[in-house]
Amino acid sequence: MDDNNRFLNNYKKKTAEQPEEPGKETPPAVKEGSPSLRYEEKSAFRPPRASAGGAPPRRRPNLLIPVIIAAVIVVGGIIALIAVLNQGVKVAKLEGMTLNDVQLWASDNGVRLQITEQYNDTVDEKKVISQDPAEDARISKGGFVKILVSKGHDLTVTLPLPDIKNMTQEEIEAWAAQNFMSKVRITSEYNSEVPKGRVISFEINDNTVVDNVKRNTPIYIIVSKGKQDETDVLVTLPNFKEKSISESYVFANENGLTLKVEEQYDDYAAKGAIIAQSVKADEKVSKGTEITLTVSKGKKIVVVDFSEYSKQKAQAKGTELGIPVSIVEEYSTLAAGKFISQSIPADTVYEEGDVLELYYSLGNKIVIGSFVGQTRDAMETWAKELNGQGCSIVIKASYTQSNSAKGTIIYQSKANTSIGVNTTISITVSSGKAVFVPDFVAPEGSGYDVAITREKALAMCESLNIVPVFVKASKAGRLPGEIWYQSVAAGKEVSEGTTITLKYNPSDATVTMPDFTGMTEAEIRSGTYFQQFTITFAYAETYVEGYPEMVYQQSVRAESKVVSGAAITLTISPAAPAP
Repeated sequence: MDDNNRFLNNYKKKTAEQPEEPGKETPPAVKEGSPSLRYEEKSAFRPPRASAGGAPPRRRPNLLIPVIIAAVIVVGGIIALIAVLNQGVKVAKLEGMTLNDVQLWASDNGVRLQITEQYNDTVDEKKVISQDPAEDARISKGGFVKILVSKGHDLTVTLPLPDIKNMTQEEIEAWAAQNFMSKVRITSEYNSEVPKGRVISFEINDNTVVDNVKRNTPIYIIVSKGKQDETDVLVTLPNFKEKSISESYVFANENGLTLKVEEQYDDYAAKGAIIAQSVKADEKVSKGTEITLTVSKGKKIVVVDFSEYSKQKAQAKGTELGIPVSIVEEYSTLAAGKFISQSIPADTVYEEGDVLELYYSLGNKIVIGSFVGQTRDAMETWAKELNGQGCSIVIKASYTQSNSAKGTIIYQSKANTSIGVNTTISITVSSGKAVFVPDFVAPEGSGYDVAITREKALAMCESLNIVPVFVKASKAGRLPGEIWYQSVAAGKEVSEGTTITLKYNPSDATVTMPDFTGMTEAEIRSGTYFQQFTITFAYAETYVEGYPEMVYQQSVRAESKVVSGAAITLTISPAAPAP
């Protein structure tokens, strides 16, 4: 209670001391014993103080508004773009356009074309005849536009052959144009008997033509120019310097002149230009007159002595002269970089199309490493490459037996040193270690336990590193597959890698494998089984019940069909243990 009274007294005192704000009504005093207290919380906001100049401080600009405006503009643009794209593509007028132009339009507008072609006599080749959809229609991006494209005139169309002999030149030209004839050629010549403009003769270069011709049938027609006027006999010569060689020949042929062309170098006239004529321009000459034209060969280029130039300067000099230069480097007796020779001698007049090869030295010394342990072929390849660059290196080889592989270099006379470009190098090459040729031929009548088959011989050769060449050849008295001849005698000492020819009986006979179980080794050896099979005996370590010293297992199943000489392993049980 005392605490409540103290709080009320302090509040009244504090309220009485506060001055009244202008225009604001003072709240009634709180009476003692009131059931509730009323008071007003004032805002903590205080207006900023005026600056020294008296003006209020500026507020920081709000940057959010421009961002919002920009975003609205972008969104509006995107919406407008989508609206435009949704309208599709407006089809242009394609009829009459070239196929190339239509393809460019389609590519630019994202449209695909479906092209059909047909012959047409009114629309030029490669131009559009019709389109679907029509002009101004709208299609979606990626949509198809069908166009019909002209293939031009169908030259295989046939038509009746007119009476060309009785037609005038104008009538022939009109007929050819009207029917799109592509190979009608008309020339004219003087003729005292056929009136001017009438046909002298015609020729059709197609043996199949009778009454009809095709649009591409070759027809050659000669039309009369009428009787030649005496004044036409003389030909007024043009200024040939203003014509090309081909134009000059055409003029000479048309006017019955003989043209002779001579060439000479000229420092000022371009190659092929006519620089002189034997009869002056505007002179009149009779038909058949020979006219000589002098034609420029271009500027005369004399090949200089390139021995005075280094490789770098030689290239520049060749460019200056207008001569293509090829630099070739090779070994020689000269020091590196020295000039050796040139393919076109100095003071020779250069002919267009020639390439001048300039040879420079790579030096007169070569560093040779050691080829010991490598093959002779490797060293020969090295020498061949250098000899192709001007060297003359000779490899002189001798052979000896050694433990190194056959063909391996075991000695080299010059190694890890510099040698001249004309040097002979001696090497010693291993012929392999010595081996003795085994006896591949067993006595006639031997069984497969003694006879050597092709398979056994191959294994023996591999172990000795000699190369067998097997030849199939029949021999009476020999087992199928048995070796009965060897080209190198048994016991002869040869080097590894030696080739030996071995002849063997064909082994295409088949036999039935017997059941060896229950038989002893002695019984098998006493029979003829070794004349049919290659038998190997194996001996078990432990006794197998019921098979004392007998075969209880065989590697090839009984009753199987096998070739003669087939290998089989027979496993024998030891004797029964003592009781």
